[in-house]
Amino acid sequence: MASAGHQLILGLVARRMRQKGYEIVSFDGSEALIGTTHFKVPPIIRRHRPDAIGVNLQNRRICIGEAKTSKDLHSSRTKEQFADYSSLFIRNNEQLCELVIGIPRSSESKLKQMLETLGIANNPNVSYVWMPDEFLRENDHDI
Repeated sequence: MASAGHQLILGLVARRMRQKGYEIVSFDGSEALIGTTHFKVPPIIRRHRPDAIGVNLQNRRICIGEAKTSKDLHSSRTKEQFADYSSLFIRNNEQLCELVIGIPRSSESKLKQMLETLGIANNPNVSYVWMPDEFLRENDHDI
């Protein structure tokens, strides 16, 4: 079971996805955070199951949403996810998949360093949103 902090961050990620024009089509979290609609759990993409998937039918793009606590940013699994999801669905030199990452505010520099290491820091299809640390419990972020 994901932590309460992870769930809050995931709600923020879903909100950002909607602001970018994506309709959430699958979601692996507390649906109460984003409405009353029941969603299917996202399918496994490459090696992992994302937290959320959205689609934008107008521009025919998809968006993958991932929520991460500070502890998650230390794992090789997280690095694999970001590498896999940031390189999905390229056609005619156009990237058709966006990755939105949610993190605690105190983890911003750690995330930027990881994205730089993975070579995706300047990828226009990778973005992040941060949750104020005051909204998270101590075990959901670094103090």
